[in-house]
Amino acid sequence: MNELAILLALTSALGPQGQSAADSAELILARAAEAYQAATTLRSEFVQKIEIPALETAKEGRGVVFQRKPNYFVMRFEEPKGDIVVADGQWFWMYYPSAQPDQVIRTAIDQTAEGATLGGQFLVSPTERYVATYVQRDVVNHRAAFLLSLVPRFEVPYTLVRVWIDAEDYLVRKFEIREENETVRTITLSNVEAGIDLPQDLFRFSPPPGVEVFTR
Repeated sequence: MNELAILLALTSALGPQGQSAADSAELILARAAEAYQAATTLRSEFVQKIEIPALETAKEGRGVVFQRKPNYFVMRFEEPKGDIVVADGQWFWMYYPSAQPDQVIRTAIDQTAEGATLGGQFLVSPTERYVATYVQRDVVNHRAAFLLSLVPRFEVPYTLVRVWIDAEDYLVRKFEIREENETVRTITLSNVEAGIDLPQDLFRFSPPPGVEVFTR
């Protein structure tokens, strides 16, 4: 099915027809939250783009992401090769040898939340934590999606999140996060697999010899 056909099919799917855009957004977001809660594990390929207007630069990376609830996560970059982010259930490790090969940063994971999972900060009680607005129907990697904008009701270092929710399984296929300093971070997911077996060893990280660990 080409993208035009997908968009035409979406005209009869869930959307704002017959209801307010706010009601439609909250309904879609609630279904996305249900899908997120049901997906205890996930594997996906990703492309991450970071635009930094203040420096007039942009960076792009790609790789594979794995996660297992509540707080196990690994983002393994193929480009830049060797960069990795790991949540091992207790610590969040960030190692970017492409930029800083001599240091690792780790932070303690909040055990009361699911912030270590991709999308957890947007899909846990989302209608209570964000003002959601329906934007439009769209297509992500040849799959029909609903685009919503989320404005946080609480204090966070970002001002707006745009999220693309799959029209079939309601799993998120794309995030766009606008930070307070106007940096825009976009993560696009493809070949998403949910509910698969993931070994515990996948979420272990040991700093390379000679690399200094900074705890925040």
